[in-house]
Amino acid sequence: MKDKIDAEEKNFINLGVVLNEKKEVLMIRRRKKEIGKDSAVLEWAFPGGKQRLSETREGCVKREILAETGYDVIPIKQIALRFHPQFFPVMIVYHLCKLASLKQIAEPQEPHEVAEIRWVKITEIRNLITTSLDPDVARELRI
Repeated sequence: MKDKIDAEEKNFINLGVVLNEKKEVLMIRRRKKEIGKDSAVLEWAFPGGKQRLSETREGCVKREILAETGYDVIPIKQIALRFHPQFFPVMIVYHLCKLASLKQIAEPQEPHEVAEIRWVKITEIRNLITTSLDPDVARELRI
């Protein structure tokens, strides 16, 4: 049985929009594609995951990005909070983050979930994200 401290909120996800010094965005390719409403396919995404009941939103995004990518980040601000229109009823919080260290500080811990980690140009994001891109995230990235 899962410890109460590690219990997760199944439908509450924190994602990080992480920028590097080249103004590239950290993206992950999921090992298992998810199919949503209207046959939407979720393969590429911002790193992040389910929030534990014992942690803050910022703590969750920091922990999840480190686990998925090996990068240590500093959440700067919350960009948006929404129910994803194609994967309802999932509440997603998007956080703008910066790198605490320019290089990975750890080996990624979730190879069973993440097939690829890539820094992409902001102009490439719309080609990779084939689901609904949050309008506030698009505005923040100026795309």
